[in-house]
Amino acid sequence: MTDPAIISVAAIVFTDDNGRVLCVRKHTSPRFQLPGGKPEGTETLVETAVRETREEVGVTVDPEHVSFLGRFSAPASNEPGHTVTSTVFLHPGTSIAPAPAAEIAEARWVDPAAPDCQLAPLLRDEIFPALRSREITAVAVYAGARPGTNPANAALARSLGQALADNGITLVYGGSKLGLMGEVAEGASRSIGVLTEHLANYELQYEGLERLEVVATMAERKARMSELADAIVALPGGAGTLDELFEEWTSQQLGLHHKPIGLLGSAFWAPLVAMVDHMVAEGFMRPTDRAHMVVADDPHELLAKLRAWAPPVPRWL
Repeated sequence: MTDPAIISVAAIVFTDDNGRVLCVRKHTSPRFQLPGGKPEGTETLVETAVRETREEVGVTVDPEHVSFLGRFSAPASNEPGHTVTSTVFLHPGTSIAPAPAAEIAEARWVDPAAPDCQLAPLLRDEIFPALRSREITAVAVYAGARPGTNPANAALARSLGQALADNGITLVYGGSKLGLMGEVAEGASRSIGVLTEHLANYELQYEGLERLEVVATMAERKARMSELADAIVALPGGAGTLDELFEEWTSQQLGLHHKPIGLLGSAFWAPLVAMVDHMVAEGFMRPTDRAHMVVADDPHELLAKLRAWAPPVPRWL
């Protein structure tokens, strides 16, 4: 049964080139909030946010172009004793010219760091803080246990480790000294290895680990690496790397986690990206999941993209 004291809404964050957020004020309130409102009938939350935005500020949004910021709750601004819970989506930076309509008295671009107007508690205390750049303190790296035939891949792996070190980020990886796994560990300054008992028996571990964790199965290994990390990066590799990558990517699409995933080395990953484009064209993957793929050739560029990343709308939201 729905709690009558909880008001459920859906809203969209629009940002301009200066990072300001489009906010609206209703005729009945002195406080600004995001464009959005309550669901009607059987519409989804994304459909609600799109419809309300169109009605309130005259902006038409393609649902495939929005990301997912999260769900937030706070005391209702205009209804004492009630709590508002908002499912909030993100729209890419835009230079739209809002046209307030319906119940909206005013639309304004507001700097989240220095607002120049009264804000609803939900916007001020929950949503604006969530718009800050993502903090990344540990990255799980999946990579080949072989060096491969292209020396550039080994150099790329080591440069990723060095970039993690430059940014004070801990490397979380499989713990091996072999192949690209060993190269990325050589470049990193702090590393946590997660090995299975089977692989540990072959003495494959990298000796410079800050910490080694030994688990029973490959499934436990993947789960533990994901648990320890704020983001995931895949370097060139083989079947094991693809297994790890696709498990994390599938979980991301389902909304089981909201961690960014990056592919480093565009030339190596080009065939995979082409296959993903094919799956989108054939209707087996959402365009938004393709749009949220992060691919880069420079490790520092990749880290910047991962910090700025927002997740796709979960498939079953």
